Amino acid sequence: MPRKNAFPNEMLGMIVASILIPAILLIGSLAYVAFYANGFNLFQKAVIVIIALVLVGAAEALLWMVWAAKSGQFQWPPKP
Repeated sequence: MPRKNAFPNEMLGMIVASILIPAILLIGSLAYVAFYANGFNLFQKAVIVIIALVLVGAAEALLWMVWAAKSGQFQWPPKP
């Protein structure tokens, strides 16, 4: 059963985390590619950014799944 009033403060934290996680990972990977990956070709630099995007997706999915399980929004198996 979903919890009541689980949203105001928790949701604000989730929104902030959902903005900061991609920003930090993408800025970090782009800074690495720009300043530290001098010997890499364009394809290798693109792979670094793509890996960062995959990590962003995994981190966001894990973050939201844990939050949904804690707040009672996620039930498995689903009940009709």
